[in-house]
Amino acid sequence: MNAQEDFSTVSVIDQDSAVREGLSALLGTMGVTVTSFKDAQSYLDFAASQVTPDSCIIVEAELGGVGILEFLKRLRAKPIMPPVLVMVSRLNTTIADLVLSAGASDLVNKPLVSDDLLQHLHQALKKVR
Repeated sequence: MNAQEDFSTVSVIDQDSAVREGLSALLGTMGVTVTSFKDAQSYLDFAASQVTPDSCIIVEAELGGVGILEFLKRLRAKPIMPPVLVMVSRLNTTIADLVLSAGASDLVNKPLVSDDLLQHLHQALKKVR
């Protein structure tokens, strides 16, 4: 499996710069172009003109500012909603149900494992193709 063949860009949204940098480096080794954002609003501003059907988003569930449910709601209102993988530290069925029903493609447990992440990316793409 090669993430580069599936996605033109993966956007990473996390308040923690170490997480953004680590995911960017990991995905970069897979040949993926990565854009990173410190918060949801920064991504939404970018997405107004830059999102394509072969984009994907990896976002922290515990966002400051625009919360994850509001973020997903705003994405659904756009003409193109790329697959969204939501990173969670603790999997809770209530949160999982809310996030998935709000439009997320899948949840990914932290800490991330590269093979698992790649599998989640491929599964997310299958859902939109």
